[in-house]
Amino acid sequence: MADIELELEDELITVDDYNQQRRFIAAKNGSTWRIFEGVIDGPQALSKRTTVETSTQVLVEALRWLTEDD
Repeated sequence: MADIELELEDELITVDDYNQQRRFIAAKNGSTWRIFEGVIDGPQALSKRTTVETSTQVLVEALRWLTEDD
């Protein structure tokens, strides 16, 4: 079973995948969403994944991210 936490706010969407110990963050910047990924509580900075236009696209990208294997 997946151990996932999803938080939705007006200008921030986060998904924590505790099984894989990784984090997905999307932040709204003007009219675009910048998406980042990284390790939960890790020493590394988040890396930029992509940029999309709508919150719906962010959720689609989050679903894709969840299905990826490391």
